[in-house]
Amino acid sequence: MTSTRLSLAAVGAGAVLFVSACGGTDGSEVDAASSSGSGVTSGVPADPVVTPVVGSVMFAPTPFAGSDGDNHLVYEISLTNYMRTPVTIAGVEVLDATADGEPLLVLDENGVRSRLKPTGAPSVPPAPGIPEGYSEVLASGQNGVLFLHVIFSGNAPRELIHEISVRADAAPPGMREVDERIAPVTVTDSTVPVLGPPLLGEHYIAADACCDAVRHTRAILPLDGSPVLAQRYAVDWEQAGPDGKIFVGDAKNPASYRIFGDEVLAVADGTVVASRNDLPEQTPGEYPEGLPIDDADGNNLVLDIADGFYVNYAHMQPGSVRFAPGDRVRRGDVIGKVGNTGNSVAPHLHVHVMNGPSFLVSQGVPSVNEKFTITGRVADTAAFDAAEGTGVALRLAPGVTESTHEDQMILDQNIVTFTAG
Repeated sequence: MTSTRLSLAAVGAGAVLFVSACGGTDGSEVDAASSSGSGVTSGVPADPVVTPVVGSVMFAPTPFAGSDGDNHLVYEISLTNYMRTPVTIAGVEVLDATADGEPLLVLDENGVRSRLKPTGAPSVPPAPGIPEGYSEVLASGQNGVLFLHVIFSGNAPRELIHEISVRADAAPPGMREVDERIAPVTVTDSTVPVLGPPLLGEHYIAADACCDAVRHTRAILPLDGSPVLAQRYAVDWEQAGPDGKIFVGDAKNPASYRIFGDEVLAVADGTVVASRNDLPEQTPGEYPEGLPIDDADGNNLVLDIADGFYVNYAHMQPGSVRFAPGDRVRRGDVIGKVGNTGNSVAPHLHVHVMNGPSFLVSQGVPSVNEKFTITGRVADTAAFDAAEGTGVALRLAPGVTESTHEDQMILDQNIVTFTAG
């Protein structure tokens, strides 16, 4: 893809929402690429290029090692359509800005459709197999968030740049197809914290975990005037029995669930900065209605593990949280018991790492687990939802052999064993 130069006459024809200049324009053919002069002189700024869709990376990504043996980058681009007509984001390429070579990621129109979430109501009806609210089309003036997941081996790229193909069928002829280069970002070299086990035992399921789970990885909230994504790398830990069932018995009774009452462990030494212990258990099977946002995590604890990292634990049993703000905690200490409090549809332990003490108004950052054993993997989210919702045995992905891992993030739907030490 290469950036397309557009004339101000096309802009003046009403293709772009917001264009102003002290002297205005009479609509004559003035080329934006040559308006500053025809020659190239040292020290002269580069000629501007009209980009009808603008965008920027919302939070710079940090590379991390995944339990699949690859390295990963997870981040988002905020896109805004400045056209007076709808536009289709027909393709995206993620490039290493400091090196020539093949793109790190290529999305065609269908790939964009499953990863672009327009702000507010989607501009077109959802397509089969596409998450609700997602579309490759942005209406006039509409913003959307493009969720990206780059998988690579070897060294991480230092800088990224993004090339997008924009199609606007109702625009003037010169603006119907535009290739843009936008959203440069420096990949951070931040430390990735290494954590101990949050639980001990077998058959724990990393549900709705990194890197493409819609419920956590894409759970952006508009808080305090900014979009934040504290749950970018969150995981909901559930547990199955040897029979592959998440619960046995009355689905409305929290005690029917395998994980209910399991001891929750501190994953690192730290200081408690927030905790809550007073919220009641919810009835499994449906999310509570009218829950205040401050109650969303139920009985929870936030642990400051130093170096700017905070660990959030959510949905624990009432009365089980053992520590209060200011208390020092050692790795492996029992901090509570798994429950079903707050915004929870079934007993589970929600854990995520973030860059601030608020479990809501922070940015999620990656972490890795020091040691764990993968014993299987759930086939997909639908299979997990069926087991959690109806009590059927988990449908597993074929060909997964038992393997021990160190210093990797446990990826979505893996079934693991945690041991002490």
